[in-house]
Parts: sequence; C-alpha cells; structure tokens
Amino acid sequence: MKPILKWMPLMLCSSLALSGCGLFQDGYYYDRNDEYQNAKMTQPLDLPASRNKVRYQDSMPVPQADSDFSADDSVEEAPRPQPLASGQSDEQPYVEMRQAGSEQWLLVDAAPASVWPRLQGFAVDHGVNPTAIDAASGRIETAQGSMSLRQGLRSGTSEVRCDIGGSKPCLSSVKAYLDANHTADSGVSLAAQPLDQSERVRLRSRDGGWELDLALDRERAWSELYYQLQNGFDAARLTVTDQNRSAGQFFIDYLPLDAGDGGWFNWFGSDPQPSHYRLQLDSNAGNTVVTVADAEGQPVSPAAARELLDAIASKLR
Repeated sequence: MKPILKWMPLMLCSSLALSGCGLFQDGYYYDRNDEYQNAKMTQPLDLPASRNKVRYQDSMPVPQADSDFSADDSVEEAPRPQPLASGQSDEQPYVEMRQAGSEQWLLVDAAPASVWPRLQGFAVDHGVNPTAIDAASGRIETAQGSMSLRQGLRSGTSEVRCDIGGSKPCLSSVKAYLDANHTADSGVSLAAQPLDQSERVRLRSRDGGWELDLALDRERAWSELYYQLQNGFDAARLTVTDQNRSAGQFFIDYLPLDAGDGGWFNWFGSDPQPSHYRLQLDSNAGNTVVTVADAEGQPVSPAAARELLDAIASKLR
C-alpha cells in the first residue's frame, strides 16, 4: 500500500493541474469583451484648475467617432489595439526642418505616439507653462502660443508645428531637443494613439481615370505636394512652371521614365521633350484628391495620368 499512497498526492496534483486548464478557460481569465461592447459614457473626473496640466491628463481617452455607431450583437470579440511602434528608420534624419512657401514645420521619423512624450518633455524642460493639453488632438496650448503634433503623410512619421515666441526659433529649439533626446527611452503614449493613422496615400482608378487620394486637408496637402514637387524630383524629369494656390493648381513639365530609352528620339538624335500637365487639388474636409489634365485643362490618357500620379505617390509615401 505504501508505494500506491506515495504516488496518490502526485496524481491528485496532476489531475487538478489538468482540470485547471479548463478552469482558466472558463473563468480564471476574466473576459471583458461584453463589458466593452456594453460600455456607457460617464462624466469625466473633474480636477481642480490649479493642477499640473503636464502630469494630469487623460491616459486613455476615447476618440471621437467619424460617423454614427450602434452596437452590433454579432460582434463576438473586441478588436486589438494597433501597435505603438516608433517607426524610426536609417534612411532619413530623425528630425528635419521642412518649409513650403511661408509655412515651416518639423518632420520626425517616428510615430506621433512616440513623439508626444518627448514633446511634453520639451515643454517641461524649457519652462513652458501649458494652459491646455490635448493628447488626442496633439496640441499643447500656452500663454505664449501653441505646439501641435500630427501624423506625417508617411506612416510612422510625425509633423510638429510650433509658434511660441515665433515659429522658426521655436522649431529650432524643438528640433535640437528631439535630436538630443530621441535615443532615450521615453516610451509611447496611449493617449496620443488616435493621431496614428495609415494608408494616407492611395492611387486608385475611378470612372476609367486615375486619381491620387491624400488623407490630408487642403492646407497640408498643398504644403506637402509643393515640397515634394520642388525637392523630390530630378529637375530634368519634373519641374514646376507655375502654381495657383487659391485654385489648387500646379502646372508642371514632366518627362516619363521611358522617354528617350530607345524609340524615335534616339533614331534621329533628338532629345525627348517633356509633356505639360496641370495637377488639380480638390479638398473635402480632411481629404484631398489630386487629378491630372493637360495644360489647357483637357483630359489626358489614363496611362499618362497613372504614370505621373504613381511617380508623385512614390515620393509622398
């Protein structure tokens, strides 16, 4: 009997362990999916106005919905949140100054959720006294001006605009701070996660033609497109000949990639000539559509429109 009794506790423990797997599945790990689906909005915590606005903020704010929503009983599992990656690469500087016309901003090679804690660190270290902080919209308001953070056109990048004691001095200070601190582990901000979006540049066919969809408002789309047309292309291939910002138009000369690679030009020893195009920007709320016409505003072939818009999209992505 002794050998049997000796092994009975071990068998009992093994049996409990095996049954515990089922218990963990059935109840030890609390499933909160139903709670999230049936959650109701309540009044936020009312904090005194004298609080330190940098230290006390919404840690996980609920973003505003773009459309009406009603709960669907068919949804069985809450979706997982998007990963909060920094998005840094070795192909471009961590921070660079950008300018388009009179507008200036910083392009940061990291996602907004990663840049936001560093931007708050700049406010603290430089003695800026915030009057309002909103991580979900990426704004820090002060008595002297404001700083704003938005996702860049490329996924995993951010744009910083600053107007505290003048735009250029402020941006220069922020740039120096971000360059000096970007290797430090500042973490990521869940509160700033609504700023992170994806697929902001899309080339698509519509009604037999081609168009470029930018998830940007008119101001940002114009500034980014202006910068890339002026700086992103070889001048021998694409040049801006004129522009009309109020009408949302760029007039360009464009030389296709295969122009001069064999064909009639080389046979007769003549240089290929660029085609004259007009880019039209039409914006609606936070979205801008770019289409192509000839210099007189007449339609061009779908193949020509696609090649030009695809070349522009490759610079914007």
